[in-house]
This record gives sequence, structure tokens and C-alpha cells, in this order.
Amino acid sequence: MNVKELIQLNNQKRKHLTKENEEYYDNMLVYIRTSISVSEQQSEELLLELLEHLLDAQKEGKSAKGVFGEDPAAYCKEMIKQLPKEPSKSAAFFIGFLLLQLAGIFAVINGIGDIIIHYVKDRDQTIYIGTAIVSFFIIAAIISLDVILIFKWLQNSIYKAANKIKDFFLLFSLSTISLLGIFFLPKWIPSFGYPIESGGFVYLIVGIVLLICLKAADRKYHITK
Repeated sequence: MNVKELIQLNNQKRKHLTKENEEYYDNMLVYIRTSISVSEQQSEELLLELLEHLLDAQKEGKSAKGVFGEDPAAYCKEMIKQLPKEPSKSAAFFIGFLLLQLAGIFAVINGIGDIIIHYVKDRDQTIYIGTAIVSFFIIAAIISLDVILIFKWLQNSIYKAANKIKDFFLLFSLSTISLLGIFFLPKWIPSFGYPIESGGFVYLIVGIVLLICLKAADRKYHITK
């Protein structure tokens, strides 16, 4: 089974857990899935194996705590250590695919924004290829860093006492800094590279075509599994 099929099967089987066991298992699930360095396929196979083991134990009247112990974080860490790392080539290809998706979304949003602003303020729609490429990589780097930090935060917060004020402050600070970076950093890049007129329409068309092509490729080759 591929990753999507494993997740669907996991979702179906998880419905048979008791409320207490489901809460315990859900925390394990989040902890393992947010370990981005390990193979996603192996992670989902492990989660399904743990779930089936728990369901069998539940039939015998055992609890998740009795099966996996009082320290689920330590248990998860030990399981993660045994999982193979995501192959470098596979990870690089997958990340590249996601970056292209991000480029398509960025192009569509930027294109729509440029077109609207042009008709409201009659702004010059010239874009410079060099500036656009550098801007994209800046935004991609910010979003990638955000994803890594959020995954780490989720892992660290699962088995710790919740502090809503601290969590809100951390997430608010991260989102504010990221949005400011995404908005302002590209504006500081000097214009360079080949100029293209009617940039908003070019962004929109290229973005839509790119997203359609990526969707077709994903359906055919199961890139996101």
C-alpha cells in the first residue's frame, strides 16, 4: 500500500479505539508523523502496526498505557530511531516538487494581485526574471523554515503541559515575522534580469499552467504518494 492508502486505513481502524486509547494513540501518531527526517512510507507502516497491536490488546481489556508504557515520548523516540531515513534523492525530488507547487501558487496569487492593483492604480506591470526568481527562493526558504519549526514545536508540546499564552505568543511571533519577511524582503531586491511587460497576466498564466502540469504529474507518478 502507498502512503495515502495507509493513512486511509489507519483513519478507519482508529474509529474502533476507546476514547482513552484513541487520545493516547493520537499523540503518538502526531509525534511520529512530525519526524520529517524519516521515511514517510515506513512511518505510516509503523503507525498502522502499532494501531493493530493496540486494537488486539484492547480486545483483551488492555489500555494503551499498559501496552506502550507510561512514557510514550521515549517509546516513540525509540521507534523512530529504528526507522530508515528518507533517501536523499527521494527527499530532494519531493521537496523540489513542493517548491514548484509553491511557485505556482505564488505566481497565481501575485498575478491576481498585480492585475487588480494595475487597474486600481495604473501601476507598471513589468517584472524582472532575476528579481522574481530570487523573491521566490526567499519566500520558499521562509515557509520551509516555518514548517520545520512548527513540526518541532508540535513534537515538543505533545507530552508537555500546555501553556496557551506562551503557545499563542510563539505562533503569533512566528507568523508575524514570516509575513513581514515574505512581504518586505522581496521589495528590497533590486530589479535585474530580463524584463517582461504585463507581468500580472504572465504570472497568472504561468502559475495556472504549472499547477495543472504538476497535478497531472502527481496523479500519474504518485509523487506525493
